[in-house]
Amino acid sequence: MLDFEDDASKREKCYTTIAQLPAFIDPKQPPTKRSPFTAILGHPYVHTSKLQKIRYARVFMSLSSLLEGDFFNTYIKIGNILMISEGRSGSDSVFTLRDGILKLELSKEIFERTGLTGKPIRSGGRKHAKERYIVEINLRLPSMVHGKKGFERIVWAFKNVLTQSVAWLFFDLASGSNGIAEDDISLKGNHPQIINCEPNITDRLNTLVPPLQGINITKESHPAELEDHCNELSEWLALVSLESPRVSAEDDVDPYLCRYSVPDSDDATSSDLISVKWRGLIPSRWIMQLFVALIRETASKDNAESAWFALSSSALGREAVEGQDGYTVMVLPASKLEQEKGGEDADSSKSGGGRHCICWEYVGASIL
Repeated sequence: MLDFEDDASKREKCYTTIAQLPAFIDPKQPPTKRSPFTAILGHPYVHTSKLQKIRYARVFMSLSSLLEGDFFNTYIKIGNILMISEGRSGSDSVFTLRDGILKLELSKEIFERTGLTGKPIRSGGRKHAKERYIVEINLRLPSMVHGKKGFERIVWAFKNVLTQSVAWLFFDLASGSNGIAEDDISLKGNHPQIINCEPNITDRLNTLVPPLQGINITKESHPAELEDHCNELSEWLALVSLESPRVSAEDDVDPYLCRYSVPDSDDATSSDLISVKWRGLIPSRWIMQLFVALIRETASKDNAESAWFALSSSALGREAVEGQDGYTVMVLPASKLEQEKGGEDADSSKSGGGRHCICWEYVGASIL
């Protein structure tokens, strides 16, 4: 065995949460303050989601263009859009727009030239050196109109310092637009490149699946055993995602070359799995709708004992230090006790908890 030192991997973290889903989830108003829903909503910019047609646009705009004419009034003051610029956090000037709040990550030199108010952030360089700054501007405030002194100072900074036109990814969160509206007159002036997020479907045949029905999660469960079990499932899901032959029922690799085995391999069963992947700018609200739909679909009475799924998302526009890299949520099959509590209808509003799930949140992968 060889021991390789990797300083970057020492900064990477994985926060694991075991939770019990509510017995009833309203698709129009899902929970927002409990795991795994907080993990999904906590990643506003996602570029890959595994598991309706969705589309977004790629446009070239300067910061001053955001504050002009119909675009400013239609999308920022009245509407609700999601935008993220090109660039790498920690080295380039990076801009994001979410909920009307424009966030600018700037180097110290550019920040001082703009004259805007901001705060220093960690950049991955010298520990106590203030080399990068963040500026947050709420463009929906009543004072953010042309003619106001504070707003005109922002306009001056965008026209005299931050003048470069950059590539943006644009998503319209308006209901029924699916990312880009057909009659989007305000955006057409910026010559958008419309990008469709088509699902990529992959079959994973004859995959060894550990006995998920036998997982017993109670208040009396030993923490060390749960931790080991969660780590084993996380490793197995990663190998399935990578299409590794080590999780195939037909794998006959020499144990001298690889000692990996599926968790509880003696009781593992061969199953045909399917992977559905969307790649692009995907808002957390859309992923939440997908997550709730999967819960309802796999909770039917006919397959409640064996149905499970895992949803994995990778973050876009990560921060240079302690940035959120993404998450994986695995919803386990319902136990017999949970099925009895759930009653005849899996979506009933009776009191009591629903199925258990495991949520892994990934933080701190190096991007420099």
